[in-house]
Formats: sequence, structure tokens, C-alpha cells
Amino acid sequence: MDTRRLIIYPLLFLITFAIASIGFQSFGIDSLVLPYAIVLGSFGVLFVIAQVVKDNSIVDMFWGIGFVVGSIASLLTTEAPTLLSYIITGFIVLWGLRLSVRLTRRNFGKPEDFRYKAWRKEWGKNVVIIAFFRVFMVQGIINFTVGAASYIVIKYNQFEFSGLASIGVIAGLTIAVIGLLFEVIGDEQLRSHIAKGEKKLLTTGLWSLTRHPNYFGEILIWFGLYLTGFAVLGVEAIPLWYYLLLIIGPFVMTLVLVKVSTPLLERHMKKYEGWDAYVASTPMLVPFGKKG
Repeated sequence: MDTRRLIIYPLLFLITFAIASIGFQSFGIDSLVLPYAIVLGSFGVLFVIAQVVKDNSIVDMFWGIGFVVGSIASLLTTEAPTLLSYIITGFIVLWGLRLSVRLTRRNFGKPEDFRYKAWRKEWGKNVVIIAFFRVFMVQGIINFTVGAASYIVIKYNQFEFSGLASIGVIAGLTIAVIGLLFEVIGDEQLRSHIAKGEKKLLTTGLWSLTRHPNYFGEILIWFGLYLTGFAVLGVEAIPLWYYLLLIIGPFVMTLVLVKVSTPLLERHMKKYEGWDAYVASTPMLVPFGKKG
């Protein structure tokens, strides 16, 4: 492991711990420190399993479960959960389980994904220690960071569906539900298309509005859930600056999808006939947005 990464990893842990402890102000059960430890611990357990089965790509199947673990841990450590606490937890559990079940069905029993296989070869004799940090701990940190705003709302909201704040909360939940529909419908349209055995691009349905409706849906989900933070504005334990800072979570998710996941997928998609025409007529991510 190079010297630069010896600095980066502790820094990432420190930044995420700052998020979990509300800016180093709270370290008890009333903070996110315990959910953070549980999320990282679950990725640590997964790392051990991955070494036994010699397949680091199983971390992809666990991505949605990480949010399920984080949200349930937050709910169980909440002294007086509200209806909104249960709604957000239920939503994340539904979304996370669906995603992980889908990925597990698609990948279970198959060889290690080509990306992880290439990294295994690249890392050589250091593959175990490098995979622990670069694959499992980094994904655990990103997973927690993305979900942190939602976990704060679960733990700290004292919300009743009345008053001006309810407008922001309901708007956020509506955006999140629209995002879930984009994911579910987009994935089902793709599954049906593949099941027909057609070796060509899917350019109908939601796939005519955006080349990646499932990614667009996931971005909507996390920005929508962030907006439910109207429910903690004014709560003494949550400074305004802190909650505003938590918007880093949805932006990190967007950055990963736009800069990592989308380019990888599009390199695979461009081999199909009609790719150039599809790109010219369909926005990459945001429906009705810039084409090309």
C-alpha cells in the first residue's frame, strides 16, 4: 500500500466519524456513532466471507443491505421514533432489499466480476489487505455517508404532518418515491428486454427518456430523503450547519454514479448497433436534459 493511501484512509475514517458524532459533539447512543460502527462492521464481516469464497465482487450484492443495516440501527437506537422515522426506515429497507435481491439473483453463482478479478491480479500478494481498505472499508464509508442525512432524520425528527415544514417533508418523500419508481420500472423494462433474447439496445419506455433511468432514480431517492430533513430544522441537537453539510451524501452518490458507474456501463453499451444514434437522441441521465 503506497504512502498516499496510508494518509487518505485514516482521513476518510476521521471525516466519517465527524459526521457520525455530529461534528465531534456527541459520542453516545443519541448520535450516529453506533450505526456507523455497525455499518462498517457489516462490511468487515462481508470482507471475511469474500476471502473465504475468493470473490470480492460480492460487495456489490451487499450495497443495498448496507443502507438497511444503517437505517434499522438508527431506528433501534432512537428513544422516541415518530411516524416519519418508521416511514423513512421502511422506505430504505424496501429499496435496499429490492436492490440487493436483484443483484444477488443476477450474480449469484457466477465467477468474480471482471473488475475485481483485474484488481486481484494487479494487487498480487497484497490483494487481501488492499481489498480490505480500498474495496470494503471505502464502500462502507461511502454507504454510511450517503445514508447519514436519512439516519439523522430517523433519530432526531419530532415531526407531525402539519405546519409549513410538512410541505418540505412531503415534497422530499414524493421525490424519493418517484425515484424508486424510476428504478423499479427501469429495471423491470430492462429485465423483460433481456429475457426476450434481443441483442440490441433498449430504447423504449423510460429508456427513451434517459440512458440510465435506474441511476437517475437512485439520485432522486437520496436527494428526496435529504429534503425530509425539514423535519429536524430547529431541533436543538442538530445545528443547521451540520445538516446543510450532510448534503454531501446525495452529492457523493451522484458523483459515483456519474463518474464511475455510468462510464463503465456505457463502455459496455456502445458495442451495440445504433449506439451513436441513441446517444444523440437520449440524455445520459436527466430526462429532457442535454443529449449526447
